[in-house]
Amino acid sequence: MTCWRGLALAAALLGAGLAGAATAAPFGIEVRFLGAPLGAAPRSAVNEAARRVSALIASPFEPVRVNVPAGECDRGLPALRGRLTRLVVFVRVKRLDDDLYATGMPCDLHDGSFLPIYGVVDLNSAGLSDLPRTDVLDTMIHEFLHVLGVGTLWERDARVSVSGAQDDRVFLKRQGKVTLYVAPRALSAFRALGGQGAGIPLDPDRGHWAGEAVCSEVLSGSSGDYTGRLNPVSPLTLGALEDLGYRVQAGGAAPFRLPVGACPVQADTPAVPAGGFASCAAAREAGAALPLRRGQPGYRPGLDGDGDGLACEP
Repeated sequence: MTCWRGLALAAALLGAGLAGAATAAPFGIEVRFLGAPLGAAPRSAVNEAARRVSALIASPFEPVRVNVPAGECDRGLPALRGRLTRLVVFVRVKRLDDDLYATGMPCDLHDGSFLPIYGVVDLNSAGLSDLPRTDVLDTMIHEFLHVLGVGTLWERDARVSVSGAQDDRVFLKRQGKVTLYVAPRALSAFRALGGQGAGIPLDPDRGHWAGEAVCSEVLSGSSGDYTGRLNPVSPLTLGALEDLGYRVQAGGAAPFRLPVGACPVQADTPAVPAGGFASCAAAREAGAALPLRRGQPGYRPGLDGDGDGLACEP
């Protein structure tokens, strides 16, 4: 689940940034679908992911009036005008690189709070219809969290509000060849779980927890390796939301433990021969979930006749 990390800014505002508590709406995500038609099952999973991520947030969305030209945040997005009372997320179904399930990013940020006003998630149309609903739901939870800013608003250059103000909070620290997350709430959660060191290790993209440090956590760089299940939203990710400025729901985190030693192998992962399965029949006999996607254990180009990144398609 590799994700965009660029951030387009400078939407035009018609007025109003922060709103008083009496007029602030409860936090919610408004999904607006774009692109290729999405089937009933994946559409249901997208909407369920929006509800689940919204339920993590206790603070209200700050109503704001916008006048965003078409294509301002990303090419192909429509204009966005009027008063927003929820976080708007455009969900597009389009062809992405074969090794991507989806990508997600926030767009313009509120003045004062530096929290997103709207964002975009792209779902890979290739093979989407073959993904189980659980995998779509898990992917979308991951991407919606990126739209909220987890992993995408950790660097100073990304945190610029619509008026051009810069947020100078420090989330990351370089230590040798490793980038660490050092903002206080998530770091406190990491240490409460037994984590050691000056910060939480990050993947090289600096937008995900290091896979070897947290294994299957929903914002792990390795979370895409754990399929057929919902990966946990741990206290680390809930703490990262707090570091960004959200109030979170008490008890919103899933049960989670840091790994001791190597990450466990997913229990239902079939044994995969070196170099991939010899044939699709061998993959079925081993109990592998088909089709095999490029980058997953067992995939090899020889099984992918049309080169579309999906092997052993029905």
